[in-house]
Amino acid sequence: METYRGLVMAQEVDSNGHMNVQYYTTRYDMASGQLMAYLGIDFTKMKAAQKGFAYVEMNIRYIREVLEDDPIHIETKVLACSRKVVTIFHTLKNSLTGEVASTAEAKWVVLDKVARRADLLDEEVRQKLEALIEVED
Repeated sequence: METYRGLVMAQEVDSNGHMNVQYYTTRYDMASGQLMAYLGIDFTKMKAAQKGFAYVEMNIRYIREVLEDDPIHIETKVLACSRKVVTIFHTLKNSLTGEVASTAEAKWVVLDKVARRADLLDEEVRQKLEALIEVED
């Protein structure tokens, strides 16, 4: 599913003329947030319950440069979901050419902000995530 769409802005470009690595991470984080919104996760309720989300691992692969003013989008799929850990895969593409510019595999957990450790996923959210896992032929 598409989870992000935007343009590379001038302030996001480094001295090499391509989007700086910090903005890849930001875009992937935004895409994850949209996935959570799609799942119906209410961030206001989570904050009130002193819960949040935390990446525990992210592996980014840079394949092609993205330059200033390039239109980009991210497609996200769910790879796995346990009682505590969700594994997703983001693909960042040039929206004009369709070329893959970068990929990221990420694992995130629900963080109990008081205990400072991973908490169980909400059962309804976990079931929605499991329904999004694509079965490979």
